[in-house]
Amino acid sequence: MNTWIRRSFRNRIFVTVLIMALLPLIFCNILMMHFQIQRSESNLTIEAERQLTQLTQTLDSLCLSYEQMTDELCHSTAVRCALRDSNPSSRVLYQLLFRESDSLREFARIDVVDRYGQCLYTTHKTLPARTLPTDWGILHAAAQTDQLVYRCDEDGIALTAARTVRRYNDEILGYIVIIMEETHFDLLFDDLYLPTNDVLLLDPLWHTVYHTQPSQEDTTATVLRQQLMSGSSLTGTNGEYYFHTATHKLTGFTIILQQPKTVTTPVVHTIYAVSGLMSFLCLLLCLWCAWVLSRYLSEPVKLLDAAMAQVEHGNYNIRMDIDREDELGRLSSRFNHMTDEYLSNLSRSVQRQKELNDTQLRMMQAQLNPHFLYNTLDTMKWLGVAHQVPQVATLATDLATILRAGISGSEFITLDDELELIERYLDIQTLRFEDRFTCEMDISERFRGCLVPKLLLQPLVENALIHGVANQDDGYIKLWTEEQDGDLLLCVSDNGCGIPDDMLSRLNSKTCDMPQGHLGLFNVSTIIRLHFGETYGISAKSKPGEGSCVRLRLPICFSLEEVHSQNRH
Repeated sequence: MNTWIRRSFRNRIFVTVLIMALLPLIFCNILMMHFQIQRSESNLTIEAERQLTQLTQTLDSLCLSYEQMTDELCHSTAVRCALRDSNPSSRVLYQLLFRESDSLREFARIDVVDRYGQCLYTTHKTLPARTLPTDWGILHAAAQTDQLVYRCDEDGIALTAARTVRRYNDEILGYIVIIMEETHFDLLFDDLYLPTNDVLLLDPLWHTVYHTQPSQEDTTATVLRQQLMSGSSLTGTNGEYYFHTATHKLTGFTIILQQPKTVTTPVVHTIYAVSGLMSFLCLLLCLWCAWVLSRYLSEPVKLLDAAMAQVEHGNYNIRMDIDREDELGRLSSRFNHMTDEYLSNLSRSVQRQKELNDTQLRMMQAQLNPHFLYNTLDTMKWLGVAHQVPQVATLATDLATILRAGISGSEFITLDDELELIERYLDIQTLRFEDRFTCEMDISERFRGCLVPKLLLQPLVENALIHGVANQDDGYIKLWTEEQDGDLLLCVSDNGCGIPDDMLSRLNSKTCDMPQGHLGLFNVSTIIRLHFGETYGISAKSKPGEGSCVRLRLPICFSLEEVHSQNRH
């Protein structure tokens, strides 16, 4: 598979388009479903916590009211007298009982029970017939403490609370018993939770105290108790519900809010089925679009590849038909332009090499067998020393140094070495012209290490001397360096007669039609242009009778690698 993809540009486009179109679709589909489910569950949790808080606060408020009411009744003289005296005033006690339980009677039944468990007074219409046991159950638990005690009951009674009435010597006189039935809880929790939810109230042993769905209370409580003991999460009998719990601190009971899931298992299966079908349809569409697009993009590339193969075999006249205006059409147009430029560059390169060969031939012809001249000058030097003629020895030494530099193998030397050759040349010309000119050199130390073509400045200085100040008694020549736009300028000026207009125009136009008397300037300009390009070479300016200035533009190079890099450019 990897080889099939790598072998063809078209295959890579096909696979890339397919992956880039299909994966985001599947990823977004799964992500959106997960996000929607998580968001729905988060909203359900927030709403459940709010409802659970309201239920807990309501139960707290009711229990505090029970605490206050039983405290008043337990410390009431009328209640104590009624439980102690066998013939009490029932009217006074009922007035007290109904007054203290005025706001609580709709949520519970309040009984006054003697120490034998017999109900003597009640807020119900009739006295209960049964007698509560005192040696076990709610009355036994209440006798062990002075606080209100809560217990789960049976036979339609959801919750029983009791508190002991004692004498000052802690003798038990009776009990205040509060009985809540399921109907009382229905009134208490009414409008505190959504109709789709269910409320469970469990005692500390997780026995059901109250359930909004009485038919399910035994099954639900048993399953939740088993899940709690096993340490697993509360999911109910079929896992289609969320269970949110809160522990009531006053009673120790647990309030559970049963909340149905918005996205049940069948709904999730349906969503995944629809998502899978849509993904399959999108896959078919992506396959078709990727095939069409890859074919549309790969055909011009195949043609371009075939054309490049022709160029590799030497057919530079190949051309591509351009019938489109997009990037591939522009690429084909640039290929045609590239082949045209290559042919032009090939032609210019051949012509440039021919010019370089001609220039080198002329320079070799002009050397006049320098080895023979060097040996002759060496002989003249020693003859001058032997006959005590120092001028002859100086001339021979300087000319030999110049000739030695001319025949050395290095084509490029440093500017500092080139200036030394200029000094040798000026020594010779000073003897010739009998000190009728001066030459000033203002060369920055920064440029002395630059590489320049050998014997580059000598023709410029010679031109300034021979054609400029030769006929003057106070000739002045100046040689200096400048930097302009990142290039090196070697400047030679004089105060001579100036350069004729026709010669000045030829120098500035870099024409190859150079007069015979200025062969040196022509050679220098040609060598520079052949080495570094048409932007470099000689330029000049002049005023008749006031002098002239010739400038030589070169790239700044300190190593042969930089020189070769400039040659390639």
